Amino acid sequence: MLKEDVFTEDIPAVEEAAAPATLSDYETERNKPMPNRIHGAIQSQIGFLLKSVYGDKYQFISELALDTTPGSTPDICIFPKKKLDVKNTPAKETEAPLTTIEIISPSQTFNELMHKAWDLYFPMGVKSAWIVVPEVKAIHIIMPGGDNLYFASGKLKDPATGIEVPVERVFEDLL
Repeated sequence: MLKEDVFTEDIPAVEEAAAPATLSDYETERNKPMPNRIHGAIQSQIGFLLKSVYGDKYQFISELALDTTPGSTPDICIFPKKKLDVKNTPAKETEAPLTTIEIISPSQTFNELMHKAWDLYFPMGVKSAWIVVPEVKAIHIIMPGGDNLYFASGKLKDPATGIEVPVERVFEDLL
């Protein structure tokens, strides 16, 4: 072995280093990026806040595959409360949730999630779509009729469900 081979043996070829990243099964199946710790913390906090106040009226389902084309999996879906049939539940949900909640990941844009609401969720019958933006600690509510609400403090009020959530509590674990 020549001396220069020692230095180049473990360095990947330029083609390997520049190859585009392949999507994980999670990203492919759900048509969205892999969540990070901030995403998971916010998703858990929203679920906790909603269930603790509205658990007798609504169900809050996380990571539910909706029967849309292309497929979609909102971070949280809000449905009227009902018993679930463990024997006859399809792999993809055909019933429209009342509300979808999407938390922006670092590799997503607000525009992508807004179009997801308009193109996938509203045509199936969703009444409101929340877009949570961790970087600015704010939540947008998009409505099918074109109304948009923005909450960076105080109480978020969803006109489709009557749900109210203190915005500061959603983001209380973020710097």
